[in-house]
Amino acid sequence: MSRLSAGDRLRRMLELVPWVMSQGGAELSEVSQRFDYPETELREDLVKVLFVVGLHPFTPDELIYVMGLDEDDNGGWVAISNADYFSRPLRLTPGQALGLIGAGEALLSGADPEGPLSRGLAKLADGLGVSMGEDLAVSLGELADEWVEPLLAAVADCRQVRIRYFSFGRGQESDRVIHPFRVFSDMGNWYVQGHCQQAEGVRVFRIDRIRSLELLEARFDPPDETGAPSAFEARETDPRVVLRLSPGASWAIEKYPTEDQVVLSSGEVDATMPVSHVSRLERLLLQLGPQAELRRADPPVAPDQARLAAQRVLARYQ
Repeated sequence: MSRLSAGDRLRRMLELVPWVMSQGGAELSEVSQRFDYPETELREDLVKVLFVVGLHPFTPDELIYVMGLDEDDNGGWVAISNADYFSRPLRLTPGQALGLIGAGEALLSGADPEGPLSRGLAKLADGLGVSMGEDLAVSLGELADEWVEPLLAAVADCRQVRIRYFSFGRGQESDRVIHPFRVFSDMGNWYVQGHCQQAEGVRVFRIDRIRSLELLEARFDPPDETGAPSAFEARETDPRVVLRLSPGASWAIEKYPTEDQVVLSSGEVDATMPVSHVSRLERLLLQLGPQAELRRADPPVAPDQARLAAQRVLARYQ
């Protein structure tokens, strides 16, 4: 096979990602043959390119996770996770389509009523069954995730549930029995908060990472107070790191739990953050790039973790 163009590689990658996910993983040689993708280029793109692909706002938990391959391993098996959106046809949601119509109409003033923008908006409105210029009633629609309603029922009935859950930080699945206290939404994602029997403590699980769910007959006594729900709840044993953030990286303070902030005269901020897994810290550093500096890391984060992470990130671009 000859070397592929960038466009050919992109098209093949869009095709192979959902197939590998549907198989639960595959041999690299099989993927190469099935999608006519030279194995050397395939390995390079999986390790160096797909690793930093994801959804807006491109935070670590929104990036695609590639398992089974790295630049120092000649293994031939690969698995892909955290890319479920590739398995669905790319299409606008009703809310997105209505947003486009509203934004487009705002631009129509003085524009050609028969021009391409007008025609495109008219087709979009026709597909939604609405008329251009009419008032719209906004509906939030149905919950997208199949596990939300069963979990809401379990919360109402105080029923235990058994789930198979993919842990992003560990990169593996595990079976857990949880006592669900609350189902909530945070920054566009759905979560369930509850007591995990395996962890022997309260945990928060992202619902779209639940692979299977079984409602059990056993019931539990709900706690008197569960506190305000949060997508991430730091534990005393979690390591704490201090990141020096440039003014342009202040979004990280709003996106990630921050226990302390010190604003410097330069406009930079020293932010103290709990980190549940080293991999999350590394991905955050990758995303922030030169806008962040790891100033201090308490155990069990290795003292030279920043240097090691930087070396691995740099190696991906050499």
